[in-house]
This record gives sequence, C-alpha cells and structure tokens, in this order.
Amino acid sequence: MHQSISCAAMSIALLFGSLLTGADHCGAQVLESAPTSEEATATTSVVDAVEKDYRELICARAADASDAYQDQAIDLALRQGYVDARFDAIVRQSMQNASYPEQWNVEELSRAIKLLPLCTLAPREQAELVFECYLECEDSKTDSRLRSQLKQVLRRYPDPTSRLVNERLRQTDDPKSVLPLVDIVGSSTEATLPRLMELAKSGDPEVAVYVMGWIPNLMEQVRKLNQRSRKLAEQKKLGVEGLDSRMVAYAKRIIGRYDTDGDQELTPEEYEKMLQSPAVADADENGRISIGEYAAWLQSRSRRQE
Repeated sequence: MHQSISCAAMSIALLFGSLLTGADHCGAQVLESAPTSEEATATTSVVDAVEKDYRELICARAADASDAYQDQAIDLALRQGYVDARFDAIVRQSMQNASYPEQWNVEELSRAIKLLPLCTLAPREQAELVFECYLECEDSKTDSRLRSQLKQVLRRYPDPTSRLVNERLRQTDDPKSVLPLVDIVGSSTEATLPRLMELAKSGDPEVAVYVMGWIPNLMEQVRKLNQRSRKLAEQKKLGVEGLDSRMVAYAKRIIGRYDTDGDQELTPEEYEKMLQSPAVADADENGRISIGEYAAWLQSRSRRQE
C-alpha cells in the first residue's frame, strides 16, 4: 500500500514538473517574441515613412490633370481626408473658366466640386467661386445636375451665400437665375426681404409668384435665426458657451437670489449669506463670481460625483 502511494506521489510530482517546465518554456517564448522598444520604434518609423510617401503620391496624382488615374486618386484623397494647397489651383481655374463658354467643362467642374473639401481656400472664396459658377449653368440636363451639386456646396456656407444673393438681387433686373438660392438662409437674408417684396410686386408674373410663395417661409426662418443669434450672444456675454443648460439655469437662479445690485455677479459681501461659499468657483480670481464661473464649477463638481 505504501508502495502504491509512493508511486502515485511520484506520478503527481512528475506531472507538476512537466507543467512547470512547459510554463517556463511558454514564458521564454513570450519573452523571446515580445518586440523590444527599439524594434517597436523602427516599425513605427517605417509606417510613418510609408504614410508620408503615400500621402504625397496620392495628392500629387490627384492634383495632376494629365494623370489618367486622377479621379481614382481624388477618391483616395477624399477617403483619407488629405487636405492640400495644391488642390486650390484646380478649384480656382476650373470654376473661373466657367465664365467662358468655350471653356465650359462639366467634367472638370465636377472634379473641382469633389476637391473643395480638400482645398485650403477660405470659405468665403469657395462660396464666391461656386456662386459665380452656379449662375453660369444653362438649362441642359447635364448642367441641371451640376447646378444641384453647386447648390449643395453653397448650403455649407449660408452666411457668405446669403450675402452674395442679396448683392446680386439688388444689382440685377433679371433675378431668375439667383432666386433659387434665396432658401439658403444666412446672416444677410433679413436684409434681402425688402428686395423680395419689391419683386413680389413686379410685373413679371413668374418672378412674383415664386417670391410670394417663399417670403412667409423665409420670414419664419429669419426669426428662428435671430433667436439663435440672440441666445448665442447672451451665452457669450455670460460666459456659458458649451455648458450644460441645467447648470446654467441653476447658476442664474442662485446668483439672482443673492445679487443685490443686478450685475449678474456675486461679490464676497453678497455671497457671504450662502450656506456654501462659491469662492472656489472664482476662476479668474477677481473676487467676483459670474454666472459662467458658477455654472462651470457646478458642472465640474457634478462630473466628479458621477
């Protein structure tokens, strides 16, 4: 019996020994396969170098009008989000050429539209180029599709577009080409409404009917735009941009309760009656607690408690 127990014990010992040996072997393999910091750095350097070369290759081919695969390169640049100043010249030239009938090229213009998100032109210049190109579109089916694409681009820039529409409507006696853009509501749309009223009373029935149908909708959108502008201006004045509206409302209520002079700030004399001193919220350390400071502190405290 003792002999069988000894054999069993020996078998167990051998089993554990083999497991431990295997574990040591596996550990050695892990240690051997783990890359060193130098190897990891080398790998990163290779990837960075390839990425730089790849970006240069794609941008160069996307900007080369003579490249047979320019369109494919543009698609790849869009997929990767490669913004490059070389695309500016393509956009400018293609859209400025649109003012010359003999150089009108829908394919080039469509390519320029695709490149707009990747160029470095200022939004105002983009809007001006696209606006002039839009006005040059004829009534052919191909140009109709192009006009629709151009209008979608102009919707990205409502303020400069509404300014251009306002200026053109005041300058021209034939507003038909501009009127389809009045529904792009921006900062200058309100100033355009009086001119639209003039056109609604004009002798051209087509223009009058079109404008009369749009004026009520535009007035409503302008009201909403003005409300948003006033709200943003108030938030900026109070220093509460980006803060939780609930925290802002609570801060207004608390400060309003102790604000004796109505300046929407609390001095030490005003907040000394509060159960919990808000002095810690004085971010600019001027001795006064504004609504923005108090709301920001409340929001920060709320997040710490979550």
